[in-house]
Amino acid sequence: MGDLPSETNVGQRGGKCIFTGHRVAKMMEKDTEIPPSLLPNCVFGHALAGAFLILVGYLLMYLVNFESMLGSWATPFVLMVVVAVMVMILLTVREQEGTLSFGRAFGLAWLGGWLARLGYNLFNLLLFHVLRPDLKAPYVDLVVETSMEAYAMLGLSASANGMSASDLMSLFQEEAEKTLTLWGQVRDGMLSAVWVALFALIVSAILQRRSTSLGLSGKA
Repeated sequence: MGDLPSETNVGQRGGKCIFTGHRVAKMMEKDTEIPPSLLPNCVFGHALAGAFLILVGYLLMYLVNFESMLGSWATPFVLMVVVAVMVMILLTVREQEGTLSFGRAFGLAWLGGWLARLGYNLFNLLLFHVLRPDLKAPYVDLVVETSMEAYAMLGLSASANGMSASDLMSLFQEEAEKTLTLWGQVRDGMLSAVWVALFALIVSAILQRRSTSLGLSGKA
């Protein structure tokens, strides 16, 4: 009838087959691995959510009290949303990709935070150019009044700069009117990229340091 394969030979052949199949599976897994995207979708998702939150927050303040749009809550509110967007983006990308360099973390945080900050400009364009253009003059008056009060609180006076109080008010009024124009909002949005970059550096550095302290070198 012929020689039958011994149990030892069967085991060896079976083991070789299993080992070969494992190598093929690992090679296929490596070949099908998707490289990380330069701009992950979560950047735009979180930025859009942040911009919408800023827009809605200002809209609610406008509905509650028009003067509150220039209240002490405004700057901390925008800053809180921008920083939250940065943190969410970096944590999401690091969780998805497993690693995140400091330079890439800064770029993603800056882009996401800046896009979220544009929600403020979208609110101004929506309110003063679409919904209530008639509110431009009252808003400018409010800006001038608030600016003069802040100027006085700092212990400054118009005469120190060779200007009268009326000249200073005219300067504030002219600048406020320019800001409410379409070009003024574009300029404001571009200038905001500077301070957003500063906070992106801080957020990226903090997450980098935290990752290093946890033994996750190379992660931000």
